[in-house]
Amino acid sequence: MVRYDITNGGKKKSYTAPEQLKGKRLVSVILPTFNEEGNIVRLCDRLSSALKKYDYEIVVVDDNSKDRTPQLMDKLAKSARIVAIHRFDKRGIFSAIRDGAIFARGEFIVIMDADFSHPPEKVAEMLQHKNFDMVSGSRFMRGGGVEAPANRKFTTVLLNLVIRIIMLMPYHDLTGGFHLINKEKFQKMRFKYQATWGEFDLELFFLAHRQRWRIKEIPFIYKFREEGESKSADTPFKFVMYGVHYFLRAVNLRLFR
Repeated sequence: MVRYDITNGGKKKSYTAPEQLKGKRLVSVILPTFNEEGNIVRLCDRLSSALKKYDYEIVVVDDNSKDRTPQLMDKLAKSARIVAIHRFDKRGIFSAIRDGAIFARGEFIVIMDADFSHPPEKVAEMLQHKNFDMVSGSRFMRGGGVEAPANRKFTTVLLNLVIRIIMLMPYHDLTGGFHLINKEKFQKMRFKYQATWGEFDLELFFLAHRQRWRIKEIPFIYKFREEGESKSADTPFKFVMYGVHYFLRAVNLRLFR
């Protein structure tokens, strides 16, 4: 049986299924984590500083990390602004995001990585455009960019270009994984495919485009992970598999969705 142990405001409670926590916020930032002890405290601090003018919460969804991430989360969750969700017998970034969105109390949710590849200060800029259904961070429009080893940068740019051609989408960045979304609209989405890594992004854009969401892109600089354990491609073999997953997902969406 899946179990969720939740800490918020210093109080702990266990759940057997996700349900929205009591109360309301303007925005919930959802951070899926696995072995992020080197990042999680600094990231929550920077998000809190960036969002101090807003009614926010930070929802950390951890997949039973083996380092000190769980202990650090619970320490952070003494604050009412931090929700620490410990998941047992369940793994995966996409399911962590979907579970986090159900628990979240925000009118809007932010999906981002916990490794500083997505700049936390950009979340406040996203909120300035919350009249849109989705605000998406883009590495490939003017003002955006990728700071990574040359081989990773080249393959990232190439993969995104191939995906855009296959899916015939008008957006600059279909694989960035950095979004602010109206929670009600997100909860109504009916995803067909499971995701191993971040390929759920493609179906997110596909469904949003089909449903005629108003989508705004804003530029951001992607920074390659410096600490912690990657949930995507941290070896050449995994990176090849990563690309294959994205390519096949794009083909399936174009032909069969």
